[in-house]
Amino acid sequence: MTGDALTELRALKRAGIADSADRVPGLLRSLDDALDREAAGMLLGGRAVRTALASTGRYTPVALGLLASSTVDPLPHLLTAALLAEGVQPETGTTGFNQWRFEILSGAPNLKELAPAVTACLLDDTAVFEKVADPLDAAEVEARCAALPAELDAWLTAFEGAPGGVAVLNTLPLSALRRDRYVDYATKARVEAAWHRMNAGILDLAGRPNVVVLATDGLAARAGSAAATDRMRHIAGHAWSQEFLDAYAREVARVVLARLGRARKCLVLDLDHTLWGGVVGDDGIPALKIGGSFPGSAHAELQALAKDLSRQGVLLTVCSKNDDSVAREAVAGHPDMVLGPDDFSAFRANWDPKPGNVASIAAELNIGTDSMVFVDDNPAERGLMEAQRPEVTVVALPDDPAGYASAVARAGLFNQFALTDEDRVRGSLYRARAQRDELLQTAVSVEDYLRELASEITVEEYGTLNGARITQLFGKTNQFNLTGIRYGADEVARRVETGQAAFFGVRATDAFGDNGLVGALAILREADGDWTIENFVLSCRVFSRSIEQAVVGLVLRAARDAGASGVRGRHVPTAKNGRFADFYPSLGFTGQDGDFRHDLTQLAELPDWVAVGTGEGKFHAP
Repeated sequence: MTGDALTELRALKRAGIADSADRVPGLLRSLDDALDREAAGMLLGGRAVRTALASTGRYTPVALGLLASSTVDPLPHLLTAALLAEGVQPETGTTGFNQWRFEILSGAPNLKELAPAVTACLLDDTAVFEKVADPLDAAEVEARCAALPAELDAWLTAFEGAPGGVAVLNTLPLSALRRDRYVDYATKARVEAAWHRMNAGILDLAGRPNVVVLATDGLAARAGSAAATDRMRHIAGHAWSQEFLDAYAREVARVVLARLGRARKCLVLDLDHTLWGGVVGDDGIPALKIGGSFPGSAHAELQALAKDLSRQGVLLTVCSKNDDSVAREAVAGHPDMVLGPDDFSAFRANWDPKPGNVASIAAELNIGTDSMVFVDDNPAERGLMEAQRPEVTVVALPDDPAGYASAVARAGLFNQFALTDEDRVRGSLYRARAQRDELLQTAVSVEDYLRELASEITVEEYGTLNGARITQLFGKTNQFNLTGIRYGADEVARRVETGQAAFFGVRATDAFGDNGLVGALAILREADGDWTIENFVLSCRVFSRSIEQAVVGLVLRAARDAGASGVRGRHVPTAKNGRFADFYPSLGFTGQDGDFRHDLTQLAELPDWVAVGTGEGKFHAP
C-alpha cells in the first residue's frame, strides 16, 4: 500500500495535482513508514505543488516555526505529510543549527514576519551539556539541570513578544552515551535524579498560556527509540531517530489541529466484536464477552477508554449493523457493560450502510462529519467508510482486540489545549438537545417551539473564571465563526489588559437546563466613534433559536446607549461559515464584500422568546 500510494502521489504531481487535490489526504494517511512519509512531504512541499494545492481552496493554510538544538532535516517534510493528511497546508520557517536561543532572545528575526501560529522547539540533551565544562562533575550537571527550566521560562516570555503564538517544548531524554559514561551507581542515580527534576520543571511550564510540553518518553515508546543510530549521529549530526521525528511530527500536527479548532469531537463505535465480543443477534446477550478474562477484558478496556473520553467532552455514538431493539437491550441490560444508554448522544443500529448512518448522526448532532472518528473491527466497513466518507477519520484497529483501546488512545485525535466545565458535561448537553428536538416535533409551529423552549441569555465579561472557555470557543468554533479569527489565551488577556479590545461570553439556559457558555465576542472602539464586532462565534448546539439575533441586538443597543455612531461587523468567508454570509444584512446592517455597518437609527425588536438575564456583564467597547 505504501509503495502504491507514493507512486500515485508522484503521478498526481506530474499530471497536475490541483485536479486531484482531494485524493492527497487519503494517500498520505495510507503511508505506514516514516521514510515514505518524509519522501511524500518532500514531494508535496515544493513551491509549485504548494501553490497548486492552495489554489483549490481545500487546504487550510498555517504558518509554523521550527527550532532545534540539533539537526532535524527530515522534520519539515514529515510535518508537511502529517498536516496535508489532515487538510492543512503548512508554511514552515526554520533557523540555523542550534539557534533556538538566539532566534527568540534576539526578537525572532527569521520567524517574526512569518508570524507562526505554532512554533515547535525540539531540544535534546545538548541543551544541558553544551554549558557543562566537566560532564563527570555531578554537582555541575545538577546545577545545570536545575537552571534550565528557569531559562526556558524566560525564553517563553521573550517568545510571547516575538514571534508569539503557541510554543511546543519537550522533555529532554538523557542519551545512553551520556548516562553510561558514569561508572559508579551513586553518580548514575544522582544525575538521573537531577534529570528527572529538570524534566518535571519543564513539564510545569505547560501551565503557561499557549505552551504545550510534550513528554519524549511517550513519543519514544511509540517510535521504538528516541535516539538516532550511532552512524547517523556521526555522519549526519542527528540526535533523533527517523521514527521518533515521525512520531514527533504527528504529535505537533495534533497541536496545530487543536490550535485551528480541528480536533475531533465525536467517537462513532461499532458494537459486535468491538464494544463487546460476539454477535448479539446470533449469540444472545448472555453470551457476549465483556470484562473478565480475555477477550472480554479487551472489549471492556475499550469501553472504559470511551467512557473516559466522554467525561472530557467527546461525544459517544453507536453505529452498528443490528436490530435496534436487540442492540439497545444489550447496551442497557448486560451487567458487565461499562457504557450505558445515557453515555451515547446518538444511536444507530440498523442494516443501512454505515457511511450514511454516520452522516445521519452528524446531522442529528449538528456537527461536521470531519469531526468524527470511526471505530469498527471489520476492515470492510472501515474501507467503505474511507471510500465514501474520506473526511471521517478511521482508526486502523489491529486484528487482536487486545490492542483496540491502545490504538484509539494512541491516535490522539481528541487532544486540545485545556478542558473547560462545558467539556466535562458536553454529553449531557447533547442529550438535553435531543429533548429539545422532541419538543420541536410536537410543537404546532417553530415560534410555539421557541416560546416553550424559554431560552434566556446572559452576557459575561471576560475574566479568570470564564477566560478558558471564551478562548476555546474562538479556537474550536468553525461554522458560526464570522471572521475565522482564533485568539490565543495570552492574546486575549493582553488585549483586555491594554484596553485594545473587550471580550465577552454568552451563556444560554432554557427549559431543559443550562447550555453553558455558547457564544463569544470581541468588540473594539474605532477612532471615528464606531464600535466593531471583530468576531462573533456561537456553538452549533444553539443554532436556529434566535440567540445570535438577540446577542447582536444587545450589542447595537449598548452601542447606541453609549453614544457610538455605528456598529461595524465583518464576514470573512471560510470553508465552513458560508451559510452565515448574510447574517449581518439580515439584522439591518448595510454594506458589501463582507464589510457591514449599522447606523443605529432603526433597531429591530429583540426576539421576545429569548429572555435576557441580569447577569454580571453588559456589552461595551474599551
